[in-house]
Amino acid sequence: MSTTKNGAHREPMSDTETLRVDLEETRQHLADTVQELSRRLNVPHRVKETAGQAGQKMKEVPGAMKDLPAMSKRHPKAAAAAIGGTAVAVGVGAWMARRHS
Repeated sequence: MSTTKNGAHREPMSDTETLRVDLEETRQHLADTVQELSRRLNVPHRVKETAGQAGQKMKEVPGAMKDLPAMSKRHPKAAAAAIGGTAVAVGVGAWMARRHS
């Protein structure tokens, strides 16, 4: 039998009170589970979220992308490496976002 604080005294909870507390905890856990499942199964929202993350990553490297045409003429291997590295970074980021969602 559980006990709770009642003012300054600790009194044992009745079986009914214990069941009510357990029921409320179970309801809260179920509500949290349903909310998480709804979030995971909302495919259009997840696609937008992943696309937004990929777009944000692309915004973080605009300086490198601006210099790419001039760099590709002078250093074609370096330009190919930069493009490949960016593609891999975006792909890995999208994969990780999808996997952890």
